[in-house]
Amino acid sequence: PGDDFRRIDYNLWARLGVVLIRLFEAEDEMPLQIVVDTSASMDFGEKFITAQRMAAMVTYLGLASGERVRLVTVPADGRPSLQGPWARHVGSWPRLERWIEGLSPEGGTDLPGAARLMAAPGAHRGPVVLISDLLAPGWDAAIDLLGAVGGGVVLHVLAPEELDPDLTGDLTLRDVETKTEVAVSISDHAVERYRQRVADFLAEAGRRARRSNMEYLTVPARPGIVEATLRDLVAAGLVR
Repeated sequence: PGDDFRRIDYNLWARLGVVLIRLFEAEDEMPLQIVVDTSASMDFGEKFITAQRMAAMVTYLGLASGERVRLVTVPADGRPSLQGPWARHVGSWPRLERWIEGLSPEGGTDLPGAARLMAAPGAHRGPVVLISDLLAPGWDAAIDLLGAVGGGVVLHVLAPEELDPDLTGDLTLRDVETKTEVAVSISDHAVERYRQRVADFLAEAGRRARRSNMEYLTVPARPGIVEATLRDLVAAGLVR
């Protein structure tokens, strides 16, 4: 009683003599979008090759699950103009693999600008995997915006030397993106303060991601990290 008579399956009623209602479940396509940071800061240690491997792993998992996948990079002007082809079937994997292998780190990056474009009205909605070192102004706002697109995962790629540097003495440090130089004197106390700042940075990135409905994983750029990250994704229930 109360069901719409237009949803009665009259063919089954005629054959079985039982009144049944047709049920429908609308499925909204939620494509998986993978954003790869290709800025110059990623060209340190094994960070960029690790980012490529992370992108390849997530892409293949998405294709194998029948998801629609899109790859995006973030050039300096914030416009994600280097977009890989859309793909849905695992048979498309070689084409996407070649696209990932063809990426190279250079220039700066505007994560918030790219995130604004991806979160704009009319843009595709669905989970986002951000693969970045987050060493860019406005990284926190970018995570907020990408989380609003459809949640997802932040894979925070950092080199072991960035997490725990082995530097001492008087040095001149140069930012590879802005070319800004700063003279520093590295003592044991300074290194300890640096480690604390890094720990605070990772903690804040994790809090920001979870607050924005995104999972967060720190990904040290070291051998074996792909397998370790896959285990973490499975443990978090993100991969089955």
